[in-house]
Amino acid sequence: MTKSVNLYLASGLNDDKSFWIVNFTEEDDILNSLSIELLEFYRKELFGIEAASEVKEAINSTLDILAFDSKFDRYKLDNYITGYSSEIPINIIEDIFDLWTYTYNNNNWKKCIGLLKFRKKIKTKNDYINLGLKGDTYEFAMKLNDLLSLTSVNLSFRIGNNNELMW
Repeated sequence: MTKSVNLYLASGLNDDKSFWIVNFTEEDDILNSLSIELLEFYRKELFGIEAASEVKEAINSTLDILAFDSKFDRYKLDNYITGYSSEIPINIIEDIFDLWTYTYNNNNWKKCIGLLKFRKKIKTKNDYINLGLKGDTYEFAMKLNDLLSLTSVNLSFRIGNNNELMW
C-alpha cells in the first residue's frame, strides 16, 4: 500500500509577491510544515503519493500552457520560481485543480493526459483538434480549452489595455 499525501492548492507570499502553488505533502498541518509562507488554502485532496505526483504534473502542465498561451493573447503574466502568477483568477486555478483531481478518478485518465501532452506540443489553440474527438474525450477537450482561454475574463493586466467605456 502506498503512502497517503495531501495534494493542495494554496496562495503564498515570497519577497512581497503573491503566487499560486500546487504541491503535495505528507503533513496534515501544511501551513507550519513548509519553508515558504503560504497564506490560504483553496483545495486539498488526499491521494496516494504516485497519484498525487501524476495529478500535480497534469495541473502544473496545464498552468504552464496557460501561462505560455497568455503571451499570444497579449496578457502579461509574471513568472515566479516558487509558483504561478497570482494574476491568474482563482476560479480558473480552482477549476483546473478540480478538473484533474476528478479526471484521475475516472477511466479517461490516459486519454486526457494524451490530450494534454498533444496540446502542450502544438503550443496554440486549434479547434480542428477537437473535430476527431467524441464522447467524454470531446467534453474534456472542450473544458480544457475553456480553462486555457483567458479571453473570456476581463483582466486588468492585458498589454495595451485601454480604459474602455462601461456601456
